[in-house]
Parts: sequence; structure tokens; C-alpha cells
Amino acid sequence: MTKATIVKMPNTKQFEFGGLNLQLRLDGKSIIAIEKRLDESLMGLFVNGQGGFKLPATNKLLVVLQGANQTSRVSDSDLVNAFERFVEAGNTTFDLFNAIQELLDEAGFFGKDKKENEATNGESLDNEPEALSELL
Repeated sequence: MTKATIVKMPNTKQFEFGGLNLQLRLDGKSIIAIEKRLDESLMGLFVNGQGGFKLPATNKLLVVLQGANQTSRVSDSDLVNAFERFVEAGNTTFDLFNAIQELLDEAGFFGKDKKENEATNGESLDNEPEALSELL
């Protein structure tokens, strides 16, 4: 399937993976299915028992891909074969990890970014008064 014939589903992240064009979305149903299949939380993939960072096993990353995938008829064996092609094309497991991390970030697993332009009630440190008398 060429890029020109792919219809992007709403609220999905398109990911080209070893010849597959996946459309990924982490919604409540997919998160529960992934965690049930992994027998651990999605955050548990990245954090060890002592609170330190860990790189998850590749098979666990593929489970996340499978669970988040919204594209029809993509089996586990299709993902394994796509992973082989992904690596043969010069990509690494860390590239796959980064794609999964972006997906989790977009789903809000690492917290939401605060907007730079938060309400300040008209106050700003950028607009300092010119003279001390303006404060009185």
C-alpha cells in the first residue's frame, strides 16, 4: 500500500515499520489490552523496581505496537517479520523504542506539557516598570 492510498484515521500516529503502514493510537481499551497481555503497566516497561530507567525487551515493544495498531489484519507474525525488515534496513531497537516513547508521550503517559503562555493576570517579568515610582 502506497502512502498516497493510505487514509489517515483521526487521532492516530502513522508509523512506517518494516514495510507496514501502521496507524497507532493508545486509547483506554488498547491500554488495558496491552497491560493485560504484558502483565505489567505501560510505565513498568520503562521503570525498574528501584525507580530507574530501563529499556524494555523488543518483544514487549512489539506487543505495544500490536495493541496500539488500528490498521486491520496485522498479526503478531506480521510484526515480527516487519521488525526483521526494520532492522535489515539499518534501524535499531532503540529507534523502535523512540517511536513507542513518542506514542506514549502523545497519549499523556509522561505528563502534559504546560503551555508557555499561561494566564498571568496581566503581570509579566518581561515588562518591568521603568522607574520605582511606577510601583507606588
